[in-house]
Amino acid sequence: MKMTFRIVFWGGLIVFFAVVAVAVFTPVAVWRPTPTDVSHPYTAQEAAGRTLFYSNGCNYCHTQYVRDVDNAMGPVSEAGNYYYDNPMILGSERTGPDLSYVGRKRSMQWEIDHMRWPRQYSPLSIMPDFTFLSTPQATDIAAYLFNLGDRSAAEFMITPPALYASRTLPVIGSVVKTTDPNAPAQGWPTFKAAGLYDGKLIYASHCLTCHGCAGNGLGTYGGTLIVTPANFKVDPFRTMPDDQWFWHVSEGVQGSVMPPWKESLTVQERWDVIRFVQQVYAAPFERDPNEGSPTPAYQKKNPLPITIANIDAGKRIWTRECAVCHGDEGKGQGVYRQGIEPVPPNFDNPANYDPYIDADYFWRVSEGVPWTAMPTWKKVYTAQQRWQLVTYIRTMFTQTDKKPAQLPEAESFAITPTERSMTVPKGTTYEAGRQQFLIQCAHCHGLAGDGKGWDGTYLNPAPANLQKKLASSQPDITEGTTFAKVTNGIDNTAMPIWGEFLNADMRLADVKYLKDSFNIGTGAAGKTSHYGNGAVPLPYVRTDTGIFEAEIATISPDAGKAVYEQYCATCHGETGAGDGAGAKGLPGGAPAPFPGPHLFTNLKPSAPMNLPYIFAVTRSGIPGTMMYGFQPLLTETDIWNVSTYTLQVTGGKFGG
Repeated sequence: MKMTFRIVFWGGLIVFFAVVAVAVFTPVAVWRPTPTDVSHPYTAQEAAGRTLFYSNGCNYCHTQYVRDVDNAMGPVSEAGNYYYDNPMILGSERTGPDLSYVGRKRSMQWEIDHMRWPRQYSPLSIMPDFTFLSTPQATDIAAYLFNLGDRSAAEFMITPPALYASRTLPVIGSVVKTTDPNAPAQGWPTFKAAGLYDGKLIYASHCLTCHGCAGNGLGTYGGTLIVTPANFKVDPFRTMPDDQWFWHVSEGVQGSVMPPWKESLTVQERWDVIRFVQQVYAAPFERDPNEGSPTPAYQKKNPLPITIANIDAGKRIWTRECAVCHGDEGKGQGVYRQGIEPVPPNFDNPANYDPYIDADYFWRVSEGVPWTAMPTWKKVYTAQQRWQLVTYIRTMFTQTDKKPAQLPEAESFAITPTERSMTVPKGTTYEAGRQQFLIQCAHCHGLAGDGKGWDGTYLNPAPANLQKKLASSQPDITEGTTFAKVTNGIDNTAMPIWGEFLNADMRLADVKYLKDSFNIGTGAAGKTSHYGNGAVPLPYVRTDTGIFEAEIATISPDAGKAVYEQYCATCHGETGAGDGAGAKGLPGGAPAPFPGPHLFTNLKPSAPMNLPYIFAVTRSGIPGTMMYGFQPLLTETDIWNVSTYTLQVTGGKFGG
C-alpha cells in the first residue's frame, strides 16, 4: 500500500483513538474493584472539600498514593481504595507529604490552622498561606483530609517494609538444667552458646560510643549528635518486635547517624547484636553470672608499676567510661545504673575483693562478665590501658594494692595558665551548679560540703571538707584553681577527672555553686538553706496525697525517717532546729529552724509548715539557697515519705 498523506493522517487518528480507548475508556468501563476499608462514600461536606482541594491545586504538591517502594507512608495503595473517587486525584509531585493516610492523624482544627498559617507549624514549609479561604471552605477541606485513608490515629511506630516484615530472631538451642556434673556451667558456656558473647563484642566495637554501656543512648559520642541515640531501656524498645529491630539495625535511621549496618555486618552478626541488646538492656532480668575463673590467657600479674601516672591514666578511663554505672566512688551507684541487671558491684566489699588477684580484674575488664551489661573493653582499649584501669581500681576502691605516697596538694593537680585565670562567666546560675553538685559531688563531699558524703567514707584519702578547703581565708583558692581541680582531679586520690566527663559549662556551674556557698576568693557571703516563706509554688498547689495513695503507693512517715536522716539531718538537724553537724561550718550560717513551737520552746509560737510546701521544696529546692531539689535522687514515694516525716517533726499531723 502506497503511504499517501491521507492514509498516514487517518491511520494515525485511528491508532491514536484506539490507544485512548484501550488505555482510558476501556479501564473505566470494566473497572470494578472491590472496595477496601480505606474507601468510603463521601459526605456532602467531604465532597465539597475534595473539590476545593483539587481546584486550589493542592494535588500539585501532595500525592494520594503509596507505592511498594515507599516506606513510612502507610500500606501500599490498592485499586479498591479509590472506589468512590471520580475523578481520581492521585497528585503529581511529593513536594509536600503524601496524604493517603492523613485521616485522624491531626485534628480538623489543626488542618484549618495549618492551611492558613503553614509556617506556624512547619517553619521551613513552602506551602502558600490559604487565608483567602472562608471558614466554611477551610472546614470542608479539613473534613475531607480528616476522613482520608484508614482513619486511624496511628499512635505506634513505623512498620518495616516488606523486605523486613515478620522477620524473627533465629532459634538457638537450649541448655536443659540437669544434675549431671558434666553439664555445661550456666555462665560463659551458655552465654556464648546463646550468641550473646558475639553480640557483646559487636556492641562494644560498633554501638557503645553512641548508645553507651548503660544502653540509654548517652554514650561518650551520643551527646554530640543532633538526634540523641535510642534509649533501649524504655518503650518502644522494651517491647519492640524482632522485625523492627532487624530493619533499624540493617537500614539505619534516616535523619540520624545510625548507620545501615547491612553494609558491614552479616545477617548473623546483626541478629547477634540485636539479641544482646534485647536481653541485656531492653528486657533484662536478674541472673547469676557464674563468672568462673580467668582463662589461661589472662592468668598473669600486672606488668605496670604502681605509679601516680598509671593511677591517673586509669582514673581517666574510669571517669569517662565506668563511673556512669559503677559510680565515681566505686560503690555501684553510677548515675545510669537504673535498669541494669545484675546491678554493678560495690568494690567496698573486702569479703569479695580481698581474694582477687590482678588476673581477676584484668580478665573481667577485658572480656566483660557473662549475662551482664559489663562491656568487653578489650575491643576499645589496649592491654596497657586496661592494666592502668586495674591499677586504679585496686589502689583506690578495693584498696588491695598499696598506692604511692601522697604528694603535697600544690603538686597534686595540674593547672594551665588559662585555667589559673579562669572566672565564672556572668549568667552561670547558682541553681544549675547546686543540682550538678547534688548529682555528681554530694555523695562523697556531703550535702553540706563537709566531706562526709554517704558513699565516700571508705576512700583514702577521704573526700575534702569544702567548708574549710574553699574558705576565702585560703589565699591560693581562686575560681581558676578550683576549676582546675574539678577539671583535672587530684593526683593519687579518687577525686574524678571531671574534664573527661562534664563539659566546661557544667564545671563552671560547679565552681559557681562552690564559690557562692563556700566563699572561694571573693565569693558571696555564703548561701544557706532555709525553709522559705511557706508559700506553695503554683506547680504544687494541686498536690493530693489521697490520690497518690489510692493510685501509686502508701505514704509512710516512718519510712521517711531514714530518708530524712540520710539527706536532711546533716543540715537541718535531727529535730529540724537547723543545728545539723554539717551545717555548723557553713560560711553563711546554719539553715533556719523549722517552725513549730512544740519543738523549740525558745522560739516564738508559729504554725507548722504545710505538707504541699514541704513536698515542693524537697522536690524542687529553694532558689538562691543550698536547699537542693532532690527529685534526681529520690523517688516520688521517698519524697512524700520524708515530707510527711518532716511535717510531724514540725508538729503537724499526717493522715487520720
